[in-house]
Amino acid sequence: MQTQPIPHHASCAGRQVIVPKPLDRRYRNREYDAKRRAEQPWRKLYKSARWQSLRSAQLLKQPLCERCDREGRVTPATVVHHRRAHKGDQVLFFDPANLSSSCAPCHDQIEQIIEARGFEVGCDRDGRPIAADHPWNAGR
Repeated sequence: MQTQPIPHHASCAGRQVIVPKPLDRRYRNREYDAKRRAEQPWRKLYKSARWQSLRSAQLLKQPLCERCDREGRVTPATVVHHRRAHKGDQVLFFDPANLSSSCAPCHDQIEQIIEARGFEVGCDRDGRPIAADHPWNAGR
């Protein structure tokens, strides 16, 4: 997308007027979302009535963030997270046993790190990784 440069400050009758920057971010986000929809066609499942119903049932069953609850914090859950990444597998996507309740900060930060790394983040009181599949635990 081509944009024409717009001055950030313009002078008008001796007063400084701030002119807003172009809405490049909005267009970049639209392009990114379109690319994700093309590469990950299962994303449309999140808009289905079946998913919305399953999501509501999970939040009613477990209204608190499960990760925060394990750590002694009481935080309302706002996101339903897949424990195992489904990658388009509809059986796994709609499996109630594969769902967990999460608050937005846990989901958007911790759960995304775990998904990217492939193992649980953190260690026990002795400093050992808590995840059995952590590389440090390989061969033990």
